[in-house]
Order: sequence, then C-alpha cells, then structure tokens
Amino acid sequence: MEKQELYDMCKSIIELHKQRYAIVKSEIEKIIKDKVKDERYIQRKLDEMLDILLFYENDDSLLLFRRLCKYYFSINPMVTAQYITYYKEQNDPEGVKFGKRVDKKVKEEETKCEKK
Repeated sequence: MEKQELYDMCKSIIELHKQRYAIVKSEIEKIIKDKVKDERYIQRKLDEMLDILLFYENDDSLLLFRRLCKYYFSINPMVTAQYITYYKEQNDPEGVKFGKRVDKKVKEEETKCEKK
C-alpha cells in the first residue's frame, strides 16, 4: 500500500467519525435535555463516544463526552467511573485531559459504593 492510499484511507476514517459525531452529539444533547434515565441507551452513547474519540478528538467532542459522564454520574457513578477509566486508558494515559479533580471525585464515589 502506498503512502497516499494510506493517507486517504485515514482521512476517510476521520471524516466518517466526524459525521458520526454530529449525529451522536444531537442524541446526547437530547438525553441531557430530556433527563433520560435509560442506562443501556446512555451506555451505548458513551461507547459510541469512546469510539469517536479514538479517531476524532477535539475540544468539542471531549467536552460532550465529559458532559454525558457528568450527567450519567448522578444515575450510576460506578459505571461512569469505568467509562472515564476506559477513556483515560485509551486517550489520556498521562491524566492531563480529565485531571486529578475528576480522579478524586471518582475514587470517593467508588469508596461510597463499596461501603454499601
């Protein structure tokens, strides 16, 4: 495979994820606006965002993922913590994008849930 072919293929993959992001963005905004509580649906959107962020991460897409995590945290903090961990393992191993504050809050919530 030539460099140009590989470049074009990568460009196409990024463009597809960009288009997918536009669709998922409206669905996530509706979840938050309508206060949807369907955990399977929310988790599906979190899965989609993790996939999108792998190829199309920018400030807007990361912010949308964070907003959905913040919303879902009040519904299921343990699973939200797992999604944050998945994101960090995949995209942020240095902990720069989510930061220490989120880590601390997630650990506090995990401790609360373990005590129950």
